Amino acid sequence: MAVLKKSLSLFLAWTIFLFSFPVTVHAQDRLAVAVMDLEGRGLSAMEAATLTDRLRSEMVTVGAFVVVERGQTEMLLEEQGIQQTGCTSAECAVEVGKLLGVQKMITGSIGKLGELYTVDARMFDVQTGEIERVSKREHRGGIEGLIDLLEVVTKDLAGIAEVEEVIG
Repeated sequence: MAVLKKSLSLFLAWTIFLFSFPVTVHAQDRLAVAVMDLEGRGLSAMEAATLTDRLRSEMVTVGAFVVVERGQTEMLLEEQGIQQTGCTSAECAVEVGKLLGVQKMITGSIGKLGELYTVDARMFDVQTGEIERVSKREHRGGIEGLIDLLEVVTKDLAGIAEVEEVIG
């Protein structure tokens, strides 16, 4: 009986020890990405910047990405003499990605056509320059509806399938 108690105590001590460490997803399990400011078409620069910030936040929340902070990207672009608003081509995004040391770059635009908003986002591979994933989404209504839409865009870019809600 004493041996059993000792074994059980040892087992419990090791279990408590092992579970006392936080469980995290390691950075090497996630893609390192940088998000260029989304080009606003029919939106103010402030609205486009706010929505780009939300896209970055959603990318962190989904857990598939390690996202370079906006300030780091801006500092690098400033050092290189590149304006972020002028860096809309795939070639420019790939070059910035190489300088930042990320695997993927996200570029795109948010446009307004009447009452319809469109979000087009592209994820480029920094090494090859190829577009790997695209998200094309629309929202009819107020601009605030784009907040939820950016969560869907992020899942598209992460390759996470959305579960369709069945109405019965």
